Amino acid sequence: MKIRALSIIMATTLAALLLSAACGGQTGAPAPPTALARATATAAPPTPTPAAAPVAPEERIAFASDRDGNDEIYAMNPDGSSVTRLTNHPARDWQPVWSPDGRRIAFVSIRDGNGEIYAMNADGSELTRLTNHDVHDSQPVWSPDGRRIAFIADRDTDPLYVPENKELYVMNADGTDVTRLTNHDADDRGHSWSPDSRRIAFSSNPDGNADIYVANADGSGTTRLTHHAASDWQPTWSPDGRRVAFASTRDGDERWFPPNAEIYAINADGSGLTRLTGNDRVAREPAWSPDGQRIAFSSSRGHAHSSIYVMNADGSDMTPLIRGYGPVWSPDGRRIVFTDYPGDGDIIMGDTEIYAINADGSDFAQLTDNDASDGSPSWGRAR
Repeated sequence: MKIRALSIIMATTLAALLLSAACGGQTGAPAPPTALARATATAAPPTPTPAAAPVAPEERIAFASDRDGNDEIYAMNPDGSSVTRLTNHPARDWQPVWSPDGRRIAFVSIRDGNGEIYAMNADGSELTRLTNHDVHDSQPVWSPDGRRIAFIADRDTDPLYVPENKELYVMNADGTDVTRLTNHDADDRGHSWSPDSRRIAFSSNPDGNADIYVANADGSGTTRLTHHAASDWQPTWSPDGRRVAFASTRDGDERWFPPNAEIYAINADGSGLTRLTGNDRVAREPAWSPDGQRIAFSSSRGHAHSSIYVMNADGSDMTPLIRGYGPVWSPDGRRIVFTDYPGDGDIIMGDTEIYAINADGSDFAQLTDNDASDGSPSWGRAR
């Protein structure tokens, strides 16, 4: 009997233990959470804040205007808004041009009695005089790498000598190390840097008519690209460095004055001369699009009103856009800014405005509107 009673007690105890296990060990009140449960309930660590994206440069158009009584440098948004006066001096400031990085603007000023090259920040601060000579320095052009500026000057010409003998110079962007690239009794101008910043194309007339030349930026190795009795001028380098476009009167019709000019292109070594335009008008001011696929230019009949045209780089698909002159491409190649006389185009001295239009002829806009002379637009990306 004792053995049977003990067996019953053991069986009862074992059943209780099994029931307790099946219920998770809960014999009454809920058991407190385990340490593992508390750990999983804590908040996750904060997500790291991503680094701020770099600020994109803001496109701005620099230009010269005498709206405040004398020529000063201004800047505006591509739609004509937010006009800002960058210079403020009784003397004339003009020919603004953006540095490739959008941080500086070079320009010409006669605030010291003769034309000198100056540079300032995109907001007009930190004005710096780059040249210091007793004759006229003008037409600053930045090298594509932003390290140097080419310009022309007649600093080695007798002031009483006519015509002037402008020579081509190069200096560092801070005005140091001025180097004279040309040295002869001829007028050199219309300079354009090669994309690699190693060479400069320009026009010169040592033979009595202008031809296209190329010089190394260190002053060595001048090469003549064109040889013709007519005038070749306004060279501009293609973005890939292979071609130079220019204007020429070599096919000019003498019945018109001035004789009609055409746009040509030539390889950088002087080979492969190609005529791109062909009509009885004066085609000039060629400007390559940033991608090198198209060329904008202006064209007119004699002294009549000029119009803006666009064509493919091989001369095909020539399209007239609108009346105007001095085409300048936007950095993205979508729009063209230019200058013209307002209203019906009546030539009123001292009143020009700046306009913009898409390269396909759409979305025409007048950017300035006053009785002053607004011109010399330069489209850049300000930082």
